[in-house]
Amino acid sequence: MKSIILAVALLSGSAGDVAVTDGELSLGGVTLGDPENKVLAELGQPVRQSDTGESIAFEYPGLTVLVGWLEQAAPGKSRHVLQLNATGQDACTLAGICPGAPLSKALAVYGQPIRSERESGSFWEYYSSQSSCWLQLGVSGDRVGSIGAVCQP
Repeated sequence: MKSIILAVALLSGSAGDVAVTDGELSLGGVTLGDPENKVLAELGQPVRQSDTGESIAFEYPGLTVLVGWLEQAAPGKSRHVLQLNATGQDACTLAGICPGAPLSKALAVYGQPIRSERESGSFWEYYSSQSSCWLQLGVSGDRVGSIGAVCQP
């Protein structure tokens, strides 16, 4: 479904207005693709760790970091950040957008989003100009309720 939305946006020419760079796909000091050891060095040991079946979830207050293998697991290969989900006010993007921030601030920083209505809520999405990843802001009234940094495999 996300692929269809992205394809429609690209064909309509609007995706260029809402693009971010891969470097902006960072929350709380952790960026998509970072190795697991960098996550642990930056954030310390997680409060809780669980196996999701496809990745390992490192849970920190207000931030969940999913790490796994970019390719098949193999001896000597390290896990990397596959997804970030933030609800805490300290888990901000590099541009300073945090959960709880006014949507007007996100609009001023990133421009017009692609607006998505899903079963799980309303979202503003900003697709990367460099990859199949995007920044997803969960909308809660006139505020950012949550932030996700995700990629299409």
